[in-house]
Amino acid sequence: MREGVLSVAAAGLIVLGGFASPVLAASPPDWVNGSGKKYPSAMYLTGVGYADTRQAAADRAYAAISKIFTAEINSKTQEWEKYLQSDSQGRSEDSRRISIEQTTQVSTQKVLENVTIAETWLDDSKAIYYALAVMDRQHAASVLRDRITSLDRKVEELLKQTRQSNDKLQTVRGLHSAVENLLLREAYNTELRIVSPTGKGSESMISLAVIGQDLRQFLAGNFKIVVEVGGPHNDRIGAAIVEGLNRRGLPVVSAGSPAPDLQPDLVVNGIVAFEPVQMPAGGSPPTRFVRWSASFDLTDKATQQVIGSVARQGREGHLTASEAEARALRTAEQEVASEVGRQIADFIYGKEEE
Repeated sequence: MREGVLSVAAAGLIVLGGFASPVLAASPPDWVNGSGKKYPSAMYLTGVGYADTRQAAADRAYAAISKIFTAEINSKTQEWEKYLQSDSQGRSEDSRRISIEQTTQVSTQKVLENVTIAETWLDDSKAIYYALAVMDRQHAASVLRDRITSLDRKVEELLKQTRQSNDKLQTVRGLHSAVENLLLREAYNTELRIVSPTGKGSESMISLAVIGQDLRQFLAGNFKIVVEVGGPHNDRIGAAIVEGLNRRGLPVVSAGSPAPDLQPDLVVNGIVAFEPVQMPAGGSPPTRFVRWSASFDLTDKATQQVIGSVARQGREGHLTASEAEARALRTAEQEVASEVGRQIADFIYGKEEE
């Protein structure tokens, strides 16, 4: 995440702040040593960068401020993961760390839009450029408060809609969207505490932990997912799919043939095949290969519509046939479970915007 934030931020540097004309002087400005009187720390966040080109110096100055925010956001990641985790029958649910990183990256990029390059200085004797990046605390805090207020209104509306809805998918999608927006709010509020001269943020009346728990409980009580796998190693493949769904917070009520009276909401049905591959003789020692192929349909039982499908294949090799098949099995487990989990999550939660 850090590299992504810094690269995007640096790419927008000229547009956001431009460059002040370099100052040529025998002695450096006071800000070069971090003690600039023109930009007191009570009113500004500052960062200094130096390099052999003006662009590189500006990029490093910008990165110096970026690190203040990314360090604090990264320290909060574990806390936010805890809010979105629970333990069910010994299986830990994945808090979707990638989603957290993407969300917090968005927040950091947004707050860094308030950074400008205020001054540059060229040390002519060493041919080194210095750049001063500046963020006005009061302005940045005002922008962050506006964004937080907007998110609060959005979350309130989402929760209102879920309370009034009798549609299971609409309820899940509303709760999930509320969690995502509360997570973004948490990130903005963390940044507000950094830029605010008082160090205070704007605490939410709605708990991320509580809404996350509401989402998990609703899923557990209202969605029934059945996994049916045929072919060799069906138990292993089925277990991998179940684990992948559980890690996304999606409960599976049956793996294998469901009970006759069970009315599932979603069914994952498919087969995985393995076969040895005859390769031309040669090589010392000879290598054995096993090809695997998987085909799955994901069906919404309420509409009898196939809402997704998975078709994957691959080939693995080793010195022995048994180890080649074992490798093929491990690859099939990973690829099938990952893709099935992604497609079902997209359907239930609503596919996230790119």
